[in-house]
Amino acid sequence: MACAGRILVWWDRDYDGSGRPIRPDVRSAGREIWKQACQQTMAVVADDAPAGELMETAVAQVSRYLDRIGAPLSSRKHGLLMVAFYRALRRYRAKSARLELLGASTDFSDLAIADDWLARANARLDLEKFIRRLTGRHAEVLMLRAAGYEWREIAEMYGTTVGAIRSSFWREIEKLKWAA
Repeated sequence: MACAGRILVWWDRDYDGSGRPIRPDVRSAGREIWKQACQQTMAVVADDAPAGELMETAVAQVSRYLDRIGAPLSSRKHGLLMVAFYRALRRYRAKSARLELLGASTDFSDLAIADDWLARANARLDLEKFIRRLTGRHAEVLMLRAAGYEWREIAEMYGTTVGAIRSSFWREIEKLKWAA
């Protein structure tokens, strides 16, 4: 699939990143809304480069959802896929807005002595140390949440309820917070 004259940016695959088959009706809907998705991406973030990855994510997510609820194959998945794509695009835009560019290599010498840069570096080291103290399961939960998975999807992966996985995760966070 090409986006506004560009070379292939969306790989229309049979399987998602974890090896689950992607439904053909969702793949077909993805091909049909591709141009609209590229236009939406350009309008929201002024660049169509992230459209491919966002479409892959949305197609895989919608396919998992439809398989989970046992929906029959049909050709009317465009709206559902566009909503999933737009939500992924909004998350991408919010994440991009939080990114802070550091500047050119000549600017790094000034950053090395700046107090706020040192405080941010120490905070990142503390966060990494905190993550290493989590149990394997809860570290995975944290990584899945950071990757954009919903609590519901994580609970299904672990074969438990949303309330159980969320409360056990936050219970361990509280325990580690007070132990530190």
